[in-house]
Amino acid sequence: MGGAEAPLISPPCLAGQQGWRDLRGAQSPVQHGDPPGQKTAPHTCQDCQIFLKNIPAIYGMWLVTLLLLYSLQEVHSEDVGSTRLYFVNASLQRVTYSSSVGVSLPCPAGGTPSAILRWYLATGDDIYDVPHIRHVHANGTLQLYPFSPSAYNSYIHDNDYFCTAENQAGKIRSPNIRIKAVFREPYTVRVADQRSMRGNVAVFKCLIPVAVQEYVSVVSWERDTVSIVPGNRFSLTSFGALYISDVQKEDALSTYRCITRHKYSGETRQSNGVRLSVMDPNESSPTILDSFQAGEVNAGQSIELPCTAGGYPTPTVRWLKDGRPLPSDARWTRRLTGLTISDLRQEDSGSYACEVTNSFGSKEVSGLLHVIDPLRVTLSPKNLKTGISSTLFFTCTVEGSPEYTISWYSNTEPIVPDQHISIQGQHNDTLQITAAQKFHSGAYQCFASRKGHTAQDFSIILLEDGTPRIVSSFSERVVNPGEPFSLMCGAKGAPPPSITWTLDDEAVVRDSTYKTSQYTLSDGLTVSHVNVSSPLIRDGGVYRCVARNSAGSAEYQARINVRGPPRIRPMRDITAVAGRNTYITCRVIGYPYYSIKWLKEGMQLPDNHRQVVFENGTLRLTDVQKGADEGTYLCSVLIQPQVSINQTVHVTVKVPPLIQPFDIPSTSVGKLMYIACVVSSGDMPIRITWHKDGQLIVPGSASGVAIETKEFMSSLQISKVTLKHNGNYTCIASNAAATVSWERQLIVTVPPRFTVQPNNQDCIYGKAGVLNCSVEGYPPPKVMWKHAKGVGNPQQYHPVPLTGRIQIMSNGSLLIRHVLEDDRGYYLCQASNGVGSDISKSMILTVKIPAMITSHPNTTMARKGQTKELNCTARGEQPIIIRWERGDTVIDAERNPRYSITINKKGDEVISTLKLNPAERGDSVFFSCHAINSYGEGRGLIQLTVQEPPDPPELEVREVRDRSMNLRWIQRFDGNSIITSYDIEYKNKSDTWDHMYTTRNISPTNNQANIVELHPACVYSIRMYSYNKIGRSLPSKELTISTEEAPPDGPPMEVILTPMTSQSIRVTWRAPKKELQNGLIRGYQIGYRENGPGSNGQYSIVEMKATGDSEVYTLDNLKKYAQYGVVVQAFNRAGTGPSSTEINATTLED
Repeated sequence: MGGAEAPLISPPCLAGQQGWRDLRGAQSPVQHGDPPGQKTAPHTCQDCQIFLKNIPAIYGMWLVTLLLLYSLQEVHSEDVGSTRLYFVNASLQRVTYSSSVGVSLPCPAGGTPSAILRWYLATGDDIYDVPHIRHVHANGTLQLYPFSPSAYNSYIHDNDYFCTAENQAGKIRSPNIRIKAVFREPYTVRVADQRSMRGNVAVFKCLIPVAVQEYVSVVSWERDTVSIVPGNRFSLTSFGALYISDVQKEDALSTYRCITRHKYSGETRQSNGVRLSVMDPNESSPTILDSFQAGEVNAGQSIELPCTAGGYPTPTVRWLKDGRPLPSDARWTRRLTGLTISDLRQEDSGSYACEVTNSFGSKEVSGLLHVIDPLRVTLSPKNLKTGISSTLFFTCTVEGSPEYTISWYSNTEPIVPDQHISIQGQHNDTLQITAAQKFHSGAYQCFASRKGHTAQDFSIILLEDGTPRIVSSFSERVVNPGEPFSLMCGAKGAPPPSITWTLDDEAVVRDSTYKTSQYTLSDGLTVSHVNVSSPLIRDGGVYRCVARNSAGSAEYQARINVRGPPRIRPMRDITAVAGRNTYITCRVIGYPYYSIKWLKEGMQLPDNHRQVVFENGTLRLTDVQKGADEGTYLCSVLIQPQVSINQTVHVTVKVPPLIQPFDIPSTSVGKLMYIACVVSSGDMPIRITWHKDGQLIVPGSASGVAIETKEFMSSLQISKVTLKHNGNYTCIASNAAATVSWERQLIVTVPPRFTVQPNNQDCIYGKAGVLNCSVEGYPPPKVMWKHAKGVGNPQQYHPVPLTGRIQIMSNGSLLIRHVLEDDRGYYLCQASNGVGSDISKSMILTVKIPAMITSHPNTTMARKGQTKELNCTARGEQPIIIRWERGDTVIDAERNPRYSITINKKGDEVISTLKLNPAERGDSVFFSCHAINSYGEGRGLIQLTVQEPPDPPELEVREVRDRSMNLRWIQRFDGNSIITSYDIEYKNKSDTWDHMYTTRNISPTNNQANIVELHPACVYSIRMYSYNKIGRSLPSKELTISTEEAPPDGPPMEVILTPMTSQSIRVTWRAPKKELQNGLIRGYQIGYRENGPGSNGQYSIVEMKATGDSEVYTLDNLKKYAQYGVVVQAFNRAGTGPSSTEINATTLED
């Protein structure tokens, strides 16, 4: 099933197409710490999606049929940067293959760059290699090798599998794929003789056993060994039936048979030959010859509803749907065979009835048709790129049948609702993720299932830092009083941020002066506007927009100047935090003015490297220092030459706490732990608290922790450390300036110890086994398993190789998914965590062998009447019981003297022999030997073919002529050996077979022959023999045939003329020789003519009936004394024979 690689097609970038929804936006023009008034040009991101379109790939090996329940779906490509996941064939859900051929199945999923492909059973168990049975190749192809019936394992050969593809984008899984092996089973197809009236329709059906109906279909019909080509009066239905319309008498002269083919083995079978009896029309009510029942069909397909009837007069057919005549529709075609509906739609569902009527009655057949739309799933949104803490909604839209169930998967694991995830909707069709975290990234799949069919769609989520970014903003400007202006600020983030506005550090309140609005676009951009319809001087100043969400904030500011007399708004005192940056805005309004200056203690700023005055008049103090930066600052605005206006602001600097770094050493259970948190600087008062793993520690006996806090120091004491004290400890110090923290992890180490010790254990070959070994300790101990082969004292342990077949479970136990004989021996479970000494414990694994058949013939031959022995060799744990079955029936040798069973033991093997005495024709079936012990059962399947001379052919005469005849025959049972030739023998009926004639070595491909050089009007006896490699059949039923008559081949004998008078001559003769008469002589023709001068030479003819062997006739009214020539001819029903030689005689004189 090697599929071609699908090409990648890159379409142009289109706004609004289904590309990545980037909710982050572009780089913010102003971030925390950027100087107000300095802007970077806003830009936007435009992402393109790379679409992957599927090239349908044909999967499979020779004779492997992939039952694609629905057409290939278009492939989805979920792009995370350059990383993609896709399905090559997401609709593949069933694979059936021949056990004698095997199958190779590529993973239906994939990714670029190359994804890791893995196969699993539907239970979630990993696929492991079974030598010569199952193997997963490095490229993700699952291969199941050909196998004999005795090696069948339903766990491997008839199970549900799925495949996953994983890369950086996430992990997706295919729907379950049913993989089933089919054996070559003996079966016979039959056809029944039929009867029909001349002018009616005849219907032949090929009867296929139910056990193989799913795999065997009719491929053709034969008439007298010649394939029937549909057309004229012959039709073949989609169900494999043969229809003969307007039946004629000559249709009864032919033999009909069907030919079938097995889908997976390719084996063809021919049915028995049957005949059609043709009757003269006889007035009768309709009889249904072929009909339909309830059915379920997929939309878009076609269906044939068979309905035909016999009767006289010929019945008429009427179709109804839901009790009403069929409406006109080009998709509905009425044929001789029934009703054909193409391109099925859901509205075609309903109850269909076929009425057949003639003048003597009517009949009706009906059935329900259910048209099902294939399930189609669409998961939206797709290709979602958003930020941590976002709230996400996924909608799974299912089209097709209204009856379905939905299941959700995240990175191939079933989704279980928790504090972040909820599943909602009537059909569980909505998935909500609240406060999404980084671990929520990856692939999300929605599966819709109905009656064995599953459809899915998937989406990829990329969660990133969602800190807001300003992507569009406003610029500094000058307006006149009363001239309206509008400011816009656009930001992106995840979740979408909210935007607030300030004017000279005071909130902009929506009122009659300020109109604010905010909305979020489909691409995640949040846009906010401030509209000032009739600004006054006081509406000028520094406008700042601040975008905030749960991930952080970003801001942008610019000055809007309203013309008018300048002045400075009152300025509020500022409290700055030591070590951080502080911005001081001169709240000047009005315009124009010449400049803005800052002074401190009469000195113009800046006067050191930590001070910066921007063009818009904002003062930045970097790394604020207590003392040096405290005091009164003067903002001086030059409004006219030599004229300034001033305003002061007082800055107070608060020093935040500074925690002296500390570490927490590792300790062990039972020891004392003391942790000190010292605040080395900061304005008093300082409050100190302790948290463990984010939760406030409450001292006391419940926590086992004591806390002692002084003015600038706090100590945490644990008198007896236990495992519960493991965790992250945080010292938090806060004052009026800030809150700071210092966190360190306390690791309480515990040496490893066994919670479950290994014990000697029995495991069954071929089954899964778990060697129990559980340990605890901290850090969590690492468990290693070692193995020493053999059952004596262990000599040397070697690490157990961990493969798909052998794995260490999360609790430390060793899982062997498929126990082999080599797994027996000593095992050592060893655990260590770096604390104290390693621990280990050994055990003995004994592998119990379930009863299994190790040797038996898959097929064998026997001759009828002879003794046949079937042998099976079994091994496994003793005692072993061996049971023989013929088909599905257990053989009881005590009740059936024709069977005998013997048992012999040889080492650890048990050999059972089934003897058939004698072998009979009915023994050509599957025999099975079953080996049974306490641990399992094995089966060996043996196909026995009993060979014998063939049955005699069924001989019939098709045509008889005078010297030839045409024979035809049907060979029924061939003795389970190919027919090699035929002999035909014939003789005169009165003779013995010692005087026969023989036509030998007729080709086995012929089924008719002509016998020539026969004698007319003779009775012959004819018989026939078949030959195969075993011998000759008995003679066929003897036929007696009479050849047709032919004109006599000889003239009458001993013709004598005797003149009687002057005008008469007597003619006497004898009949022709017996062997030349060619039938019953019915009379003679006598020709005579005058031979004298003047005669015209023409014969006069007289005719007489034959009376016996000797005949006499007197010719009268002749001329006197004249010479006459006479000839005689004999005739029978076929004609007149040759003339006798002319004889002359002269009439007497008077």
